[in-house]
Amino acid sequence: MEVTKTNFKAVLPNVVDAIDSCDFVAIDSEFTGLRTEHTNLNDLDTVEERYSKLRHSAQNFGMIQFGLSAFRYVPTKKKYSHATYCFYVLAKPGAGEICDTGSLNFLANNGFDFNKLYKEGIPYISMKEEAELRHKLKENPVEVSKPTPVKVTEIAAKTFLKETDKKVENFMNDATQQELVIDGKTLTGFHRKIIYNNIAAKYENIRVQSVLSDNGVRNLVIKKFQSQTALKDHIEEERQNILDAKIGFTHVIRKLLESNKPIVGHNLTLDLVHLFEKTVMPLPEKYETFKKMVLANFPTIYDTKLLARDPPFSEDIPITGLEILFGDLCEKYNPPEFEIDADHESFDISDSSKAHDAGYDAFMTGVCFATMVKRLDGATWAKNSVVKSKHLAGFSNRINNMCSHDIPFLNLGGSDKQPDRSRIFFVECLESWGPSDVFGLFHMLKNVKLVWINSTSLYVIPTDEIDLKTCKKHLKAIHASCPPLVHVRMYNDTHGSKRKSESDNSEPLSNNPKEFKRLKSVGSSQLSQLTLESPSAEDSHKMITDDANADGKTSSDGVFQVPEDW
Repeated sequence: MEVTKTNFKAVLPNVVDAIDSCDFVAIDSEFTGLRTEHTNLNDLDTVEERYSKLRHSAQNFGMIQFGLSAFRYVPTKKKYSHATYCFYVLAKPGAGEICDTGSLNFLANNGFDFNKLYKEGIPYISMKEEAELRHKLKENPVEVSKPTPVKVTEIAAKTFLKETDKKVENFMNDATQQELVIDGKTLTGFHRKIIYNNIAAKYENIRVQSVLSDNGVRNLVIKKFQSQTALKDHIEEERQNILDAKIGFTHVIRKLLESNKPIVGHNLTLDLVHLFEKTVMPLPEKYETFKKMVLANFPTIYDTKLLARDPPFSEDIPITGLEILFGDLCEKYNPPEFEIDADHESFDISDSSKAHDAGYDAFMTGVCFATMVKRLDGATWAKNSVVKSKHLAGFSNRINNMCSHDIPFLNLGGSDKQPDRSRIFFVECLESWGPSDVFGLFHMLKNVKLVWINSTSLYVIPTDEIDLKTCKKHLKAIHASCPPLVHVRMYNDTHGSKRKSESDNSEPLSNNPKEFKRLKSVGSSQLSQLTLESPSAEDSHKMITDDANADGKTSSDGVFQVPEDW
């Protein structure tokens, strides 16, 4: 179901109910870009470097669509019921988010409706901003003061005042009428001032407001109240409604955070950093703080791409991009049956033509998750919902770390893997150098992978088993044949002795809940009152380069590159 600001208020209660009753929630997002040329992912990024790049992306690019699919297991039917929503979301004016033309072109080619986004996108603010706005409202309580009448000397203006005063007097004496609309077509600026000042000053407990009509005319509306208290209550309610409209889509995220339901995504890193940056609070600078923040609010997270990269799925499905994974799982395995919750759009499980719509991608993610866990559980799968499977223990709170040579996942729930990179070479070379020059210098190594950092530096990774002693022996030979201005060192000599992550020697994060408090839910009372809604199997080549273009170096013609294995 598509959700825009037009139907958001009506749909929100259904979204809340779907989250409350589900077993897990699958999510997906679409963005205005993935990364800038200065934050391209590198195969040898440390976890801190990778988080810094992801954070930079979330701080600069926009999140423009959010998909949510809530899955609930029905034991009596041995089926999964699901309710799927696709939210068009739009940042507040002045947010200053950047767009990558390649990314927008990709979305447009896949049917993204940008007119709908900019005309009907649901606004949102972060929970931190919401708390600040609520504090300002509390610090500035409603006060009603009478305006000062203006002097009226012109005959036409006096006539207008007299006629309007008579209308208002009749309105005040009519118990059946609650508001008086004064047509704005013929009102001059001074006429409006007369109504705002002179009329409002004469009568007790009335409020004059400018309201835009359906035909684009800004009329003046006068409302009357039984008492000063009733007037103040009305103004306060209106202030809260305006704030609720600003909060918008963040109501959904707050409900997710409050629910404690398992969150499922595919290649989830960007979705998580954008979600927190946009709707919760600014991302912390330190990676370890980010891990604690996520775990404190989403206690259980699963990444379907990580499941797909393990046997038996990695043996049958070498490419783990969502659309391909979805199709192959449905074809090669036996998915559970799925049914649509009442009043929701029906999805054909065999049709992936809606891919890259965030709602449908969230649905595909949930189907992939349930299908893979069903396969792992075997004959016992129907006893419980898949989220209770013992086979998920090794995947909980681990999210796929794409484009990494030796850190397959980010471990939100504990220490991250510290790979041994002592056998990797770091090369500083001439800008004119290409792969053939590097391979010539490293001719004694049969199989290597080149990871370019920029046009004059790269890593050379031996892909065959080789000990450190042999590497150092080769390094001496390389130094002896190095051309001028070309320098080669070992990775550890470049980065210091074996780098330790900030997570080293730390207790599992799940055992330290007091280190990062769960974010408080602000405005929950308002919410309840609303009537709102590379292929994973690498090819074996003797000469391997990383994202090489014609000259063999990292492509820099444009920022956006959608990985085939997204």
